[in-house]
Amino acid sequence: MAKRSGERGAAGAANQKRVRRYQHMRDGFKNPQKAFEISPGMKGFFATCTRGREKKSAAETIDLLESYAAQLYPGLEDEIAAEDGDEAAAPAAASGDIEAEIAREVAEMKATSKPRLFRYLQTTIECLIYIKCHRRIDPERLVQFIFADLVKTRQRKTRFTGRLIPAKVTTTSKLDAIVSGAKTVAAELLADDAEPSTFALVVNIRYCDDLKRDDVIPAVAAPLDAKHK
Repeated sequence: MAKRSGERGAAGAANQKRVRRYQHMRDGFKNPQKAFEISPGMKGFFATCTRGREKKSAAETIDLLESYAAQLYPGLEDEIAAEDGDEAAAPAAASGDIEAEIAREVAEMKATSKPRLFRYLQTTIECLIYIKCHRRIDPERLVQFIFADLVKTRQRKTRFTGRLIPAKVTTTSKLDAIVSGAKTVAAELLADDAEPSTFALVVNIRYCDDLKRDDVIPAVAAPLDAKHK
């Protein structure tokens, strides 16, 4: 009798866990505009992570990116801070109205704060995070720099983060926008003096019923097929 009661208790706990997880996912999609923060035109990084550790993964990924960005882009934060200071100085020279005064105070606050090169954005998707980067940073170049160091040192520097994927171009989920974005990414291959080479397309579609893999691949590959395999 005691064994059966224990089995029922374990089954009930497991069921409650599934219900809570399902409710959590429903809550994330109640207001998609508020929960999903990625917008077309952004540059950044997708990263896979352990389920339920998205925020911890984001924190360690940002630490990793900041560490390598300091090596690849020395002095970038100081340059950005100087640019922001120059842009914010203009309103202070205007007439002494309230808006100019507020702008001056905001400029002073920015001058004392450190520029943020990387920022964690919500995706509403389990096990997948997105880190937005400053426009002066090339995601592909930074990831290649990180991987080159990891190959040399053979040391894993993250606990919860798995794959790190650069996102050079972010578009809407419309096929024509994706094709346009793909041309931007493949600009070197589309150049007149580009040497013939081999390329591959990997399509991962999540939470989108409007796109099909068999539609995306031919459309994206069409501009490249004339010269490349």
